[in-house]
Amino acid sequence: MTKIKKVLSSKKDEAVKIIAPKVITGLANIMRLGPRMIFRSGMELMRANLFTRILSCATLLIIDVYDLVRNRISRTQFIKNVMLSALLVISGTVGWNWGSRWIVLEIFGGFVDIVGGIIGAGIFSFLSNLILDKTCDRLMESDADKMWKILNPHINALTHDRQEPVRDAITNAYLKKMFASENREQYAAKLVEGLKSQ
Repeated sequence: MTKIKKVLSSKKDEAVKIIAPKVITGLANIMRLGPRMIFRSGMELMRANLFTRILSCATLLIIDVYDLVRNRISRTQFIKNVMLSALLVISGTVGWNWGSRWIVLEIFGGFVDIVGGIIGAGIFSFLSNLILDKTCDRLMESDADKMWKILNPHINALTHDRQEPVRDAITNAYLKKMFASENREQYAAKLVEGLKSQ
């Protein structure tokens, strides 16, 4: 279940990094050219743009910098996040271009290249994230894995019917706070105690 939560969390980040550059493109066009360009902006919103991909990923990395400064993630985790963001820029752009050319879905008419691009970007981003995660898991232990090692004994001490709900309730935000805590064992005990009664 922990692995599934980790994958789902990373997929949400990927989705944001794929969609964010398109939102930036659309908003920039609307502000620059006015309401009459809204429809055109809507079309451009769905097209790949390397510059806005880089801009959006750099913006999202501000969160990682903030977490690093606040000691909510390790330097190793920060480097992994930077690598993932860079990889998503490359794989998302390559995937979009590949998908818009080679994935032909005639039912979508004029939007065929857009739909193909979305599918291609999704496939390439998913595969690049999977490869990076597998590689990093062999070479290093993530911050989340370290925190789960502390949490698991506390969770396993609960009754069987309460273990799964407590695991599901523990988000990445909790794990980051736990990482930054001076006494992680104490934080884990209090967190599990608080969640078991919910």
